[in-house]
Amino acid sequence: MPAFFLQSGRAQYGKPSFATVALPLLMLLAGCGSHSGDGDGSALTSRPSVPEFEVVVARQSNLSLPVEGQGTIAAFQRSNIGALVQGPVDRIFVRVGDRVAKGAPLFRMRQADYRRRLDEALAAVKLARAEAEQAERTNERVQALKPRGFVSLSRVEEAETAVAVGRARVAQAQAMAATAQQALNDTIVRAPYDAVVTSRNVDEGVYLSTLAMGGQSSVLEIQEVGIVAAIVSIPQDKLGQIRRNQRARLFIEGFTQPFESYVAVINDRVDAQSRTVEVRLPLRNPAYEVKPGLSVRAEIAIPPMPALVLPRRAIAGDSAAPFAFRVSDGKVRKVPLRIRPIDFDRVEVLSGLTSGQRVVLNPASTLQDGMKIKERTVVPQKVRAGNVAR
Repeated sequence: MPAFFLQSGRAQYGKPSFATVALPLLMLLAGCGSHSGDGDGSALTSRPSVPEFEVVVARQSNLSLPVEGQGTIAAFQRSNIGALVQGPVDRIFVRVGDRVAKGAPLFRMRQADYRRRLDEALAAVKLARAEAEQAERTNERVQALKPRGFVSLSRVEEAETAVAVGRARVAQAQAMAATAQQALNDTIVRAPYDAVVTSRNVDEGVYLSTLAMGGQSSVLEIQEVGIVAAIVSIPQDKLGQIRRNQRARLFIEGFTQPFESYVAVINDRVDAQSRTVEVRLPLRNPAYEVKPGLSVRAEIAIPPMPALVLPRRAIAGDSAAPFAFRVSDGKVRKVPLRIRPIDFDRVEVLSGLTSGQRVVLNPASTLQDGMKIKERTVVPQKVRAGNVAR
């Protein structure tokens, strides 16, 4: 049906009225106006948000980092026990692992020859005494005749000399007898201190010599382990921090708990190859549970010193160029740092920050210098005892 329009009661074709054209246009504009309004609201709500980060305050603490050293447990004393007199070994009284007290017999040399020499020496003493007594009686008779002039002066002198010679021979014989007695006593070798037998080098029947060359001389090895010592090496740059009697803890292989000790000896020699200094730390070992030869790590306590400490989570970059983001007036500033590791969780800040400044924790890779952030302060945990003094 062709469109037509009524105007003044007459029908006209092709020429629309103002009302019929304006109505659709107004509806279109209303729809566009509604859509434009929604677009304006979306633009207001899509502004970029400010990122939020955890922030920690850098604080100065009294840091006490122990000086560490690696080493070995050693016996307080170790001795290779040999024969005091030469001859064949007659009997060994101990075995490896035996604990012996000071003065206990360890082994015995054959005694027959030494007993015979002692008997000869004792007989020589008797003979010398008899001769000396005879000389004294003769001298008494001569001295009695001397005032009456019945003996010559030379005879008097001979009698007096014979007495002196007799006494000297007695002393000589007694000394030889004492030597023979000592040699007999030395055929039994005794422990010089409380110890444990750690090695047996010969068996019965072996001929032992007391000479420096020729023949076996060491029968047993013993060690005093009632007290042991940790012999550890520390870097030479730590030497200035170590003093005698400083407290220390020993972490010994095979034991779950550390042992308390102290610095007893600081060697004056610096090893030119390793650039280390030897330190000895004693440890009482009444049950002999700590064995010589075990590896040990020593932690020597040093006096606390002030240090600026930060969590490792606040450090970005690599070990060659570490940095952090300091927060000031709602913005972050990238600051290069010089740090020193303390443990797995903390570092000491040597330069770049001061106490009281706020630092971003876990900085994102998108964080840039000068960006605005929201802060969420983190309360630091209590510092572990033993590392930082309160």
